[in-house]
Amino acid sequence: MKPFVEVNGLCLRFETSQSNILSNISFKLNPGESVLLLGPSGSGKSTLTSCLNGLFPRELDGEMEGDIFIDGKRTTDYRPGELSRQVGVVFQDPETQFCMLTVEDEVAFGLENIGEEFEEMSAKIDAALSLVHMQEYKESAIASLSGGQKQKLALACILALEPSLLILDEPTANLDPIATKDLIETIKNLQGKIPFGLIIIEHKLEGWTDLAERCLLLNRQGEIFYDGSLRHAIRRNRLQLMEQGIWLPKTAQYLLNSQPDLEELPLTVEEFSKFASTLVNVKPQPRKRTAAYTADTIVETHDVTWSTKRRDIISNVSLMFGDGEFIAIVGANGSGKTSLSRILAGIQKPSSGSVMVKGKALKDWKESLLRQEIGYVFQNPEHQFITNTVFEEVAFSLQLKNENNMEEKVNLILEICELLELKHEHPFSLSQGQKRRLSVATMIVDDQSFLLLDEPTFGQDAHSNAELMHLLQQRHQSGSTIVMITHDMEIVDQYATRVIVMNNGAPVADCPPEKLWDMTPEKLKEWQLELPVSVQIQKICEEEAYYVSTTS
Repeated sequence: MKPFVEVNGLCLRFETSQSNILSNISFKLNPGESVLLLGPSGSGKSTLTSCLNGLFPRELDGEMEGDIFIDGKRTTDYRPGELSRQVGVVFQDPETQFCMLTVEDEVAFGLENIGEEFEEMSAKIDAALSLVHMQEYKESAIASLSGGQKQKLALACILALEPSLLILDEPTANLDPIATKDLIETIKNLQGKIPFGLIIIEHKLEGWTDLAERCLLLNRQGEIFYDGSLRHAIRRNRLQLMEQGIWLPKTAQYLLNSQPDLEELPLTVEEFSKFASTLVNVKPQPRKRTAAYTADTIVETHDVTWSTKRRDIISNVSLMFGDGEFIAIVGANGSGKTSLSRILAGIQKPSSGSVMVKGKALKDWKESLLRQEIGYVFQNPEHQFITNTVFEEVAFSLQLKNENNMEEKVNLILEICELLELKHEHPFSLSQGQKRRLSVATMIVDDQSFLLLDEPTFGQDAHSNAELMHLLQQRHQSGSTIVMITHDMEIVDQYATRVIVMNNGAPVADCPPEKLWDMTPEKLKEWQLELPVSVQIQKICEEEAYYVSTTS
């Protein structure tokens, strides 16, 4: 069979870099084949995507060697835009591929560029939006969509073009747990109807292992160090995966913590449940929470509402945030999580109601003094970058305060965030995962007592994720209040002392994580939530143990 993708000896270097981003990359992909492309943050996964879709070398400020063939033809021989009909890419940051104002116009834009007949266009737009459950947003402004909804729109735009190869660059990074499952199920169903190849770039592998058994593993030097079965890689190359910070499926990781010599390793909860009777001695995973200090209220809202012309985004929210709490805000895409956090930070003014910070109305705070109390990490890290180097970005707030030992303090934070070697790089030249770590570093270098973080761990490899959470835990232990928006239920279970569930712009649950996990599956699904893998496994073990005790 003639391969659809053939890469031979690919090497790539940017002008600003002294070393290769990609080194001697060679692999083949057959028509209709699916593969997981895995590697640590900054290993060149997204750069490889730009090579496969013809963006590089055409738009490359640097050097590229080697050959790439798509359907037997060199990528450099395709005319500009022609390759997009063969290779469709959903980028890591969906906003980078939007150029229109409304959802309908964005999907139509690609179809117009390939010369689609006007009479056929409307049906194709509806079909693509239907696939990602975005029909009701057809006439909406893209700017009004949540991060997860933008991710779905980006996928709809690519699906409308019916490419032969679909590349998904962390497509679930901003999706809630149920939306993530729906998207994966959508891709599975599409593959059953339409013959297309699939390259999946992901850090979190839950759900994807059923779609692709083969994996390509990149190391930090941008080299492929493994090409083969994911199960075999976990079984035989486990230490190397851990050294590189490559995530294992959560089920596998959880079981290995209890039984490191386990030979037959389930990759999913469903696989685990089939032979749980042989693994009932799986030990509960110790949580990493620290005590919450709630003697004083640091921030509170009273009947806060924020409305646009079309609807209420936040509805009559009254909440209190105690000094030293670690709070997770969870809920479906578009439920109001980010909007609430922006109101708490004073970035967005509510339509009605009030916000108090340390007993003083937020509107009465001087901006410079408020920023010394509240730190905010945006969902899109690029929204907060204002300088020309990584070092200057972290040092900016310290320079304003004439901080002593500034250089030492900045270098320490950069080293912890694995950014020290990139200190002279421009923030916009970093990978998405590196940008996210930089955005967090700019906040934790200061000593604000109230930190709001919107999805701070998305796009992170296993090692970077652990380091970021360790830093936040240290800040929590020192007395800071941490408020984190996240779709990662494992983080909620492991670190949060309290969890607030948002639904339709209002909190519908406010409790410790354990109480949330005890709610009915129907209620969790209504809120687009799912039990953490660790809790699912423990519940299966408890049921199995109960079954054994009652039948013996």
